[in-house]
Amino acid sequence: MTSLRLFYAPGTCSRAVMIALEEAGAEYDKQLVAYMNGEHRMPDYLALNPNGKTPLLIADGEPIHETPAILLYLAKLFPEARLLPLGRGEVRDAQTIAHLIWCGSELHPNVFRIRIPQFFCDHPEGRARQKEMAEDSMHDKFAIIEQRLERGPWFLGEDWSAIDAYLFWVWFRLDGTGFELDRYPRFADHYRRMQERPAVQRAMAVEQSAGLILREQGLMVNFDTFTRGRTPEDFQAQAAAAQSQSVGSSPR
Repeated sequence: MTSLRLFYAPGTCSRAVMIALEEAGAEYDKQLVAYMNGEHRMPDYLALNPNGKTPLLIADGEPIHETPAILLYLAKLFPEARLLPLGRGEVRDAQTIAHLIWCGSELHPNVFRIRIPQFFCDHPEGRARQKEMAEDSMHDKFAIIEQRLERGPWFLGEDWSAIDAYLFWVWFRLDGTGFELDRYPRFADHYRRMQERPAVQRAMAVEQSAGLILREQGLMVNFDTFTRGRTPEDFQAQAAAAQSQSVGSSPR
């Protein structure tokens, strides 16, 4: 049996990987990464994932990063779970993989340019324009998703796939940003139905427990202040200040 360990953080795209692991009924260890403590920038972590992000999957001691790559690996590791419809011929498999890569190369970058524009631009005017352009691009992508969902309940048609787990995270991460989600009723229904899946509920329960731990330690990510180029010491200093403020405040 392959030994698996998932490095994850609540709210990040590691959610898609955790959902896939739960759908497969996999046995795996979970390792919480505290971004606000700089754990994603520590030398030991960067040696495994030079990008300093989650998710990171360790499979029999070997690191795999990038969400599409991890999901493809899991689909091959657990073929009986049918995380992706592979094995239908080289062309059709390539088409499926292209959809998965599209999530990582087209949807994913725009998510963060909308959600945390300050991470990519340090000028307020440019930041606002960048977010606006990312929203325009994302509407084009969401129109594609909405059209595909006319053909069946899931992105690939009648059968659920790990791509749906990725889309579930995309919708979640854009909620509350001002992006016009109400233009996409089929996608909204997709998100609702995803929440009903037992594997999703188990993954969300793990995230909720982890979120409580991070909040108690003053380590929950603040997307309004999360920026590029900070050292682990910067993160730790901010976390210590947040924890001190939390302890000193009176309960309501």
